[in-house]
Amino acid sequence: METKLSTGAFVGIVISLIATMSSILTLAATGWQMFAFILFAIVCFAMPVALMTMELSTTLQGRGGPQLWVKTAFGPKWGFTSSWLLWVQMFPSMVMIASTLCPLFGVMIGQDQLGDNHWFTLAFIIVFYWLITLLNLKFDMAKIGGAIGIWLGFYLPMGLMFILGLAAFLKRGLDPHSMLGAFSLHGTIPSLTDTKSLQYVSAVAFIFTGISTTGVYAPRLKKVTHDFPLGLLLALTVVVLLNLFNAFLIANVIPAGSDQLDNIAEPVIRYCQVLGWPSWLAQVFRCWPFWGLPYNCRLG
Repeated sequence: METKLSTGAFVGIVISLIATMSSILTLAATGWQMFAFILFAIVCFAMPVALMTMELSTTLQGRGGPQLWVKTAFGPKWGFTSSWLLWVQMFPSMVMIASTLCPLFGVMIGQDQLGDNHWFTLAFIIVFYWLITLLNLKFDMAKIGGAIGIWLGFYLPMGLMFILGLAAFLKRGLDPHSMLGAFSLHGTIPSLTDTKSLQYVSAVAFIFTGISTTGVYAPRLKKVTHDFPLGLLLALTVVVLLNLFNAFLIANVIPAGSDQLDNIAEPVIRYCQVLGWPSWLAQVFRCWPFWGLPYNCRLG
């Protein structure tokens, strides 16, 4: 029998469903426009979906989440269709996660070439997928991920990155030659004629995808009408603030015109250079997905 979730564990589950550290890099690439992009994403995407999810989850207090909502509105056939669509998009996403963890695993054990070995990658994906399946059959991985995995896979690395970034910012201040650049009011507003700038609209909004799937956990809360809206709002607040603060600090250390935003370890390398700290900290961030496997695999 599934146990009830605390508000803290539910907040962790919500964050694990919608947040990734890689989204910070996307936001940092927008420079001073990040505030406008994140505001647009909140007003036009995150809050409407969150309010809809709160209303439906607290009104229809049953198992199924989006599947239950669609079934109630349009009948069992469409309820099954929505459930199948959610499952079928999760299947390849788990394969993608496993394929990205494979080269990181090679880095962690000092065998970088394993990431380029297709047979090893295939074997890694199969073992990983079955491991996740067996763990979910044996344990309440949603609760473990929300209470423990979220700390190892999100709170701690995000907190450490923020501390490093803040220390670098206090030491060097605003860098006019960075990706962030010198402040100007005009520079904070995206241009409607700049297609390069507007390409970030969907990318930033993508930070908040997965909000509606949190409805499946509503029946496991002690006081749904109180805990669900509170937990969802707290989780969204944490995601917004941590993304914004870290993106701001990262954009201030990456040189303008740089293409070094393809790896979460790159900003850490820059922080260490500014502070004169050992660069092995970046190696820790290269392996960060293995810290909190329940978080990074969206278990449950």
